[in-house]
Amino acid sequence: MLLSQGLRRPFTEAGLRADEYAEIRRERSRLLTAVWRGGTLESVNRATDEGGCVRVLSPRGSSFVSFTDGTPVFALRQARQHAVGLGAAPMRPADRTPARGSYAPQVREPVEALPLDEQLALMARWHAQALRAHPAVVGALVYYRHATSNVEVVTSDGGEVSWTRADLTLQITIYAGGSIYAGGSEERGVGSVSIGSHGDFAAVRDLEQRVEEAAATAVDLIHAPPLEAGTYDVVCDGPLAATWAHETVGHLAEADHQQGARKTIADLRAGRRLGMEELTVVDRPGPSTARGYVPVDDECTTGREITLIERGRVGSRPRLHDLSTATAFQEAPTGNARALNYRHPPLPRLRTTCVEAGTSTLQEMISGVSNGLLAEGLFGGQTNRSGFAFLPASCRLIRDGETRGLVKGAVLTGDVLDTFATVDAVGRDVSRGDTSASCGKQGQTPLPVSCWAPALRMRGVHVDVG
Repeated sequence: MLLSQGLRRPFTEAGLRADEYAEIRRERSRLLTAVWRGGTLESVNRATDEGGCVRVLSPRGSSFVSFTDGTPVFALRQARQHAVGLGAAPMRPADRTPARGSYAPQVREPVEALPLDEQLALMARWHAQALRAHPAVVGALVYYRHATSNVEVVTSDGGEVSWTRADLTLQITIYAGGSIYAGGSEERGVGSVSIGSHGDFAAVRDLEQRVEEAAATAVDLIHAPPLEAGTYDVVCDGPLAATWAHETVGHLAEADHQQGARKTIADLRAGRRLGMEELTVVDRPGPSTARGYVPVDDECTTGREITLIERGRVGSRPRLHDLSTATAFQEAPTGNARALNYRHPPLPRLRTTCVEAGTSTLQEMISGVSNGLLAEGLFGGQTNRSGFAFLPASCRLIRDGETRGLVKGAVLTGDVLDTFATVDAVGRDVSRGDTSASCGKQGQTPLPVSCWAPALRMRGVHVDVG
């Protein structure tokens, strides 16, 4: 146990008043990163970290203090003094029934049970395969990371929760082309493999076919023509559609983004029609194998499913809360309070964001497009509260209901919420494979999340060229 026995004692010794709420967090973490670049292993780094934090919310103010030495009692006293002295926003969280219990990953092959040499040998194998996949491949970058944390949180209103949290990611980026292979030009192509799991090493095994496919995409993109900017019907595969939902309605639903934002509140008013009847988007606590598995949040609130869009309309209670925002909106906390580690206070964050299955096959969606794109995966992008710009990992032309060759440079753009009205078909097969993509907010990154969805067809999307 990171916290000693007598878990309630620090609150009493710090002089916590009956109208004040406080939480204590202790954490011990282990991190491994390994990088292969060019033709060799570039670096292997291992790190450990241990510390704690306290937070006080009261009618006289609020404060957060983190520490790597000292006692929770000392930190609590500091936090209470700062809450009053700094004049931060007064807050008294709403009543709730806090969680008590222990949680750990339930996966097939826990990464921490494997010898380091075995892990590195497999990553080196994928790096070597990428380099020899085709004569036109000129380089490959492999970034492997896993982190495991033991976390305990105790709250003054009775919460006592401990977790073992694990996160594993693998990103393989393959580069092809250059002057030798592109007729004297510097044209290049890039392909990638992106894997994530809740600490399950089995997720990064058996990747032979995916590495070969990524290399083939990189090679094909060398001579792929640039796309002409314009308006296209776009079929997005599951991973791209899931990220789009996460980055648009998902982030808007985080309640701290709505505080003082009248337009956002109006845009996400309950019952507002956003899209077709077949479109439903939810944020869930799990399941236990997902990177975004959060059965209980960092304030000891039990997670529950929140419907953001139900049959094309904004859900009846679409906001994702921590204790502070729940109090501000006079709603119940939802189990979305998440902190990257003990150096940060919890914030409303997404967990496992899902677009529910529809009724269309991928071929049916493609066959209904006369002039468009099949966009697959995500290579980068950005979004804000009004618009988005996403760079798919690959794009193929669709002409008269048939897919054609690759094109390069496509950047999908649009309004965060208005684009939901362009969706006219939802796939029936949900992609549930986690990627290495993580979420960032207010300096708290990389936070593990899951984004799952079927393919979506969008009509009349404006596509720029990057």
